[in-house]
Amino acid sequence: MNKKLFAMTSIILLALIATVYWFTLKEETKLPSDNWSRTFSVDIPASNYSNFQVLDKENSYILALRNFKQQTIVSCDLDLSCKEARSLALTSTSTNAWSDETDSYYIKNYSLLHFNTKNDIQEIAQNVEDFVKSDDTLVYWTKDRQLTVLKDGQEQAYGMDEPIYDVKIFDNNIFAITKDTQGDRFSVYTLTNEPNQLFKFTSTASLVSSLNIIEQSKEEYLLLMDATIVSGGAKSKVIQQASFNLSPNQTIQLTKLKFEHEEDGRTLDDITQPTVLQQDGQTLIAFTATYAGNKNQVFMGPLTNGTIQATLLSKSGIRYERPVILDKQTVAFLEMNGSQRELVYTSSDPIQIEESKQISKEDYKQAAYTQFSKSFNGLMLVLFAFAWIILAFGISYLSTVILNRFKYEKTYLLGFVIHVISLLALQIFFLYRFTKVETIIANVPFITESWHFVGLLVVGAVISVVPLFLARYNPEEEDYTYMILYATFMNLAVLFFLVGPYIF
Repeated sequence: MNKKLFAMTSIILLALIATVYWFTLKEETKLPSDNWSRTFSVDIPASNYSNFQVLDKENSYILALRNFKQQTIVSCDLDLSCKEARSLALTSTSTNAWSDETDSYYIKNYSLLHFNTKNDIQEIAQNVEDFVKSDDTLVYWTKDRQLTVLKDGQEQAYGMDEPIYDVKIFDNNIFAITKDTQGDRFSVYTLTNEPNQLFKFTSTASLVSSLNIIEQSKEEYLLLMDATIVSGGAKSKVIQQASFNLSPNQTIQLTKLKFEHEEDGRTLDDITQPTVLQQDGQTLIAFTATYAGNKNQVFMGPLTNGTIQATLLSKSGIRYERPVILDKQTVAFLEMNGSQRELVYTSSDPIQIEESKQISKEDYKQAAYTQFSKSFNGLMLVLFAFAWIILAFGISYLSTVILNRFKYEKTYLLGFVIHVISLLALQIFFLYRFTKVETIIANVPFITESWHFVGLLVVGAVISVVPLFLARYNPEEEDYTYMILYATFMNLAVLFFLVGPYIF
């Protein structure tokens, strides 16, 4: 390689690296949506949290973050400036645990215990399967299907015919949900003087992850079922809904909720972990979903006539879990960081949106780290590229043999053109045939359409041959092999930087 060609090659590759870094930096500082900020970290140490709960106080939040060994109770103001209040050792990973600033309720060895900051531990009941708690009401159920309600110092017990699946507490009503031991038949009861069955239904889903109930008006409610459906061997996550009231022995109809992105109307898939907030007469649902091939992104939107027009609250490339709506302007969730999870939040407050638009020193570092880590995806592209490189070499070799046999005057020039065109055509075929191009297009920050991706491949092919002609190489017999090798591996280097980081 002569000095001129080496210099041009170096400049092109450095320019590609700088261009990709600039777009990576822009992606780091890009807002997930026009009206929502980037994520802010809550000042709580990361851990292997499995979930968290939020209690909304008058001028503060109480967060209870839980892993497999303990629950960490954190007190936060409305701006999510937090400090750890205390921690609570836990032994059960499958039962509930509830805490505020002073009191905790949890289950240990099937005993429901009450613990306070004075280190007093009170046993409430034995043989307890699980419980739920609100500010003034405690409901627990035992293995013998006895359900007990403690409210305002009063205790009332109910005997249930089927195993208790869950309980939902409202100001005026308490709902008990039971599940048949030999199937997927659920029954919903309201608890008054005795259990009053409202309706029953049979789930056709392979797995029901959770059931939620929303109070729409004084006596009108909505059942939400988070389920997994298997069809043709493929699994899909769906949320089904059904309206009901307080009349006994109703028949309900489960229908699938529609989740769409508010900007382009694209359907969201794999809906998981929905949480609900009702405020100012509006029902808001936050959840994680797959959008344009990117999994576990956080969305939120209002529930209107069976459809959620959702806004994206998180950027792609990072796994997020367990969104919780704190208020209409703030949503908190867990961000995966290796094996740890960090509590973060996003806000629609204009001040915080402007703050998150600014580029910080950490953004420069994070963009460099992101670009470096994503470059390893390019190694998969390099391995994959040998499929079309070998075929392109075969096509160009056969072309020159045939052209030489017919004594074509510009055999090597035409052979070089055939090689470059075959490289490009084979790239398009293999990438569109054996990869999810829509995922690549969604990941590449400088293209948005399928034809943009083809244009990107064309640009890569052009860039790989321009330095040869600028360095005055001629496709004659003595330079032909060198030019073929240079164009092939220069093209591979260009694709390594432009496409490689985003192929998965």
